[in-house]
Amino acid sequence: MRMIVCLLGVTIAGIGCIRPATAAPVYRWCASYEDRGDMTCAYDTFQQCLDTARGGAGGMCMENPAWRPAPIAPMRHKAKRKAG
Repeated sequence: MRMIVCLLGVTIAGIGCIRPATAAPVYRWCASYEDRGDMTCAYDTFQQCLDTARGGAGGMCMENPAWRPAPIAPMRHKAKRKAG
């Protein structure tokens, strides 16, 4: 009986340590390498992509088709003060 209670305690403690999975970020720009048939989507800015893809790498940059801009936060109107 002690063994079952001990195993149950260890199991509950182990479950408490598990963290939920987080999604990988989706970057805006991709470098495509036609000669290799490879695409790397790991760039926040177009310039970062160009710096990596140009030169001997022989790649070109394009916008990531999976990228979606962040939603625009709604504007909050200031409450009018009553003249008193």
